[in-house]
Amino acid sequence: DRKAATEYLGTLRARRDIQCAALYTSSGQLFASYQRSEQNPCVFGAVQKAAALVENDELLVYHGVVERGERLGTVYLRASLDRTARVLRYAATVGAVLVGALLLGLFGSSLMRRSISQPLMEIAGVAQAVTQRRDYSLRAVKRGEDEIGQLTDAINQMLAQAERGAADLQRANERLLSEIEEHLRARDEVSALNATLEQRVAERTQQLEMSNKELQSFSYSVSHDLRTPLRAIEGFSSALLRNHASQLDTRGQDYLQRVRAATQRMSLLIDDLLSLARTARAEMKRREVDLSDLAQKSARELQEAHPERQVEFVIHPELKADADPQLMRVVLDNLLGNAAKFSGKKPDARVEFGHTLHNGSDTFFVRDNGVGFDMNYAGKLFGVFQRLHSSAEFEGTGIGLANVHRVIARHGGTIWADSEPGRGATFFFTLPATPPTGDVHAENHPAGRGQPR
Repeated sequence: DRKAATEYLGTLRARRDIQCAALYTSSGQLFASYQRSEQNPCVFGAVQKAAALVENDELLVYHGVVERGERLGTVYLRASLDRTARVLRYAATVGAVLVGALLLGLFGSSLMRRSISQPLMEIAGVAQAVTQRRDYSLRAVKRGEDEIGQLTDAINQMLAQAERGAADLQRANERLLSEIEEHLRARDEVSALNATLEQRVAERTQQLEMSNKELQSFSYSVSHDLRTPLRAIEGFSSALLRNHASQLDTRGQDYLQRVRAATQRMSLLIDDLLSLARTARAEMKRREVDLSDLAQKSARELQEAHPERQVEFVIHPELKADADPQLMRVVLDNLLGNAAKFSGKKPDARVEFGHTLHNGSDTFFVRDNGVGFDMNYAGKLFGVFQRLHSSAEFEGTGIGLANVHRVIARHGGTIWADSEPGRGATFFFTLPATPPTGDVHAENHPAGRGQPR
């Protein structure tokens, strides 16, 4: 800081014998200066090597400033001497040289701090831009081969993988859409062609199912492969905070904490994506399941995981259904977890799991007295990455209800919701006793988009 260096040199005004002082950079450029009298201006010449000279009853001192073996600059002083006090003034001048060396050292330390904070700010800026614009072609600029450089490499590798994955996913979607269009054209031709075309339609349908399975496998693979760079980012961020926190100012440490928080959120998102993929791929094994017992287990785990939430769980007894127990645990974990999350801020929070009849059919429900939502947006409830509340209000990734919808659809059931802002929400679902023929795809099954069927 040139202004700060000039102010520090100005403190030499207390020494009447010091006429001039200057700080030079390592390249010999004048960085800051001081002179006692404007009437007798000083001429700052070229930097000399370390030396102490006496000319015309004046002491000229050039002293190098070195830190950790690296020359940061040179301090220059000119002081007047008389014959009786020359030795004492020389000693004082040496002390002033040391002060100047300390000032230059502080200046060098400030430059080193900026060399760490600036790259972290750039990394944080790239991460924020990627999050806001979903532009995975952005890259962080690498400034060196130190820990920050390795962190930059890890982030760039992650962005490169995400960019390739997004491009591959787009191409897969285009191929899938193209094949769907072909299938629709084939369906129109069936009415005009003979029965032999039915075999061709069956073959095309099989190809579409294979493409859908390949797309699911691809999503699972991409989510799984993203874990490696995330672990590297988390590891290097932790190392920086643990080993180099003293070299970072408050803002630098805050940016690094934001990087770690972003990696943790992305890790949670990857876990949910993997869970969504497993739900679609898992083999169903239906049998009689005690839903009340599963709900009790989910409630106990929620209370242990979030003891700060004072939520009363009311579980109706002896609620049973013909279903896959593992998949139904996914349903109850998500519905009860959401109910507890969105009502947990109320002092009298209450979550209920029970049974009712809807149009003569056995129907289960999860009800809470939380914040609720506007039914005008109910169509977004079961979509992937769809949220009716901001992440700043309530944590989450927007995948849980999509998972629930997929499980209910695979059972041949229906799910819908009813709510009012500020008065809680109720989620209803059915589980038919007769399993559907084949495996039902959640994307094509009318399991509910926020309205009862």
